[in-house]
Amino acid sequence: MFRRIKRWYEGDWIAWENDPNDSIIVIGGNYERHWTAEIARLLVSFYLKHWQWCWGTIIALVSLYVALLALKQ
Repeated sequence: MFRRIKRWYEGDWIAWENDPNDSIIVIGGNYERHWTAEIARLLVSFYLKHWQWCWGTIIALVSLYVALLALKQ
């Protein structure tokens, strides 16, 4: 199961094709990912860049919720 998730997240490696009549050989390629994997990568990269802000916001919202519950009593 972990291998399937890893393959979905990383995508398939597609090598660049060379023209047989060209004297220059290009080596390389790129990953072709599913659109959901692209969204997952964006979310993960956002979290890794802004994790302090995310946790600070979560703590503030939970604290506000607890304060509202305390006021209702």
